[in-house]
Amino acid sequence: MNKLDVRTAIVLRHPTENKVLLLRRSPTKKLFPDHITGIGGKVELNEGEGNDLTAAAWREFLEETKIPDTTVTDVRLRLSTILTRGELQVILLWFTGQLRALPPDLSCTEGELAFYPLDQLPIHDMIPTASQTIPFILALPDDDETIYNGYFNEQNRLFTNYPHSQ
Repeated sequence: MNKLDVRTAIVLRHPTENKVLLLRRSPTKKLFPDHITGIGGKVELNEGEGNDLTAAAWREFLEETKIPDTTVTDVRLRLSTILTRGELQVILLWFTGQLRALPPDLSCTEGELAFYPLDQLPIHDMIPTASQTIPFILALPDDDETIYNGYFNEQNRLFTNYPHSQ
């Protein structure tokens, strides 16, 4: 029987510069230590969080950071992806948002938060899925309200329903 694991990641744009806020996971993490990704984590399906995935993303974000939700706007789901790890089906939900102001505290319980220039994203330091999805969601036009879907094949390559992604 296949098992299901649902995860969220939020990528926030800097309020005034062409940068995004990303998380470098702690070197002590079991999975992908010292790799970069969005801010987020596990959706607690057994607690009913599958009914509101945006709320689940917010819960993870607020648990891991000291960034007040009042300083963030326009958080929305941009891409859902699926990958298979043996018997496990992993659904990854990728959100973007906009910071209204610079947060006074960038501490994080899961690692280190930092801003990265959009034209110099640290692709080679990212989790394999993030290295493809983060550039994809950041390249989407702001007025594009489509929620795209994708999957990772056996070689961990992303395929989406975006008209020009393959």
